Amino acid sequence: MAGNATRIAVQSRRRLVRDALCAYLASRPEFTVVGQTASMDTMLALCALRRPDVVLIDAEPTGTPTIAELRQLCSTFPAVQVVVAYAELHPQMLAGAIQAGVSALVPCAHGLASLVRTLRQYPAGSPPAHDGFALTERELEVVSLLGAGHSVPQMAQLMRISPRTVENHKRRIYVKLGVGNQIRAVSQATSMGLIGSGTGDIARPRTGTDVPRTPFVVLCGHAGEHLDRVAEALVAAGMPFMHADPAGEWSAADAGPGSPQPSAMVLVEPDPGGWRIADAVRAPSVMVMFRQPDLSELADTLLRGVRSLVRGEDVGSDLAPVVALAAHGYFAMPTEHLDELVRRLGLPGERPVVPELTTRENDILGSIARGHTVRQTARTLGIAVKTVENTQARLFRKLGAHNRSGALTIAYRMGLVDPAEGQGDDPVVTSS
Repeated sequence: MAGNATRIAVQSRRRLVRDALCAYLASRPEFTVVGQTASMDTMLALCALRRPDVVLIDAEPTGTPTIAELRQLCSTFPAVQVVVAYAELHPQMLAGAIQAGVSALVPCAHGLASLVRTLRQYPAGSPPAHDGFALTERELEVVSLLGAGHSVPQMAQLMRISPRTVENHKRRIYVKLGVGNQIRAVSQATSMGLIGSGTGDIARPRTGTDVPRTPFVVLCGHAGEHLDRVAEALVAAGMPFMHADPAGEWSAADAGPGSPQPSAMVLVEPDPGGWRIADAVRAPSVMVMFRQPDLSELADTLLRGVRSLVRGEDVGSDLAPVVALAAHGYFAMPTEHLDELVRRLGLPGERPVVPELTTRENDILGSIARGHTVRQTARTLGIAVKTVENTQARLFRKLGAHNRSGALTIAYRMGLVDPAEGQGDDPVVTSS
């Protein structure tokens, strides 16, 4: 984590927007994402725990924060800059936001480049003081290991400290998170983006190899208006790239001495020459199509290793975040194309990688998300403790988990439980 990087926390009720913004900002060297939340209430807790320099708020039409919420955030944390990105903003909201102390208002129509320019105005502040309220780096490490389902002895071995020290860290974490047990700690931390797709994991590739924070891109396409538009979008996003001519050849030496290994590739309506270059580059590929592709083309691109697709009309707004997601192991495709592929290929459901849970398994997963013990689960559901244990064991096998903490973390990542809802009495559990 760069010491001079601006620390940013992201708030949006739209999970995909949160993940995409965090992935894009985490890919840039001038920013560090310290967490993400769905609600303003949770953002207040996150600010106390992680002390960001900037809070970025997505004021989408149905989820615009109230003036009272903005005023509370600005008054509680006066050193934090509050930036609001909005699609629509009526005059009363504009005046109220300014009075509340909002630092900047950025129209979504101006794109990511405008947002980045605004965020760059706020330099990194001093590292968060260890005042007994903010989470320390060691405590964040413990939180991450708790989310992975590790036991105290395992954490002690991994961190090279004593089990007693681990227990002490856990107790302090529980106090800071305002929880009473490990399940609640994992649930609370996940809702703040401290585990999983919220912060550090986004800046790490899924392949186990290092990816530069700002992706180095190989751009492959024939000269013309379409290639120019794609190149302009990369320049506006501050993404370094080099052009590979589909009619030529490519090798790592072409990038020049001292250049990083390409971490992403953008293919503009590739022909056989473009696919040959892609095979040589061997980096996660994003394809840009300025015409409507048919189903056979989509299937062929997936078989060739393309993991993301951007429509030509969306290049200005979507290309940079999609490239950042692809460089870090994510898959992105317009919904209508993905739905069509799923239907035509006859896949069992739209999310074939998500296990199908029974009603009882969903009930127990929801109880786990609420932090209940096995006995509490049995009492709430009106069934025997043995029945809970047996059903829970089947649930663990389906999720590939070893214990309740691990099951909860995996369920969050699969979308079976929404982190935004995991703090209430009735978290949303998605039935497959």
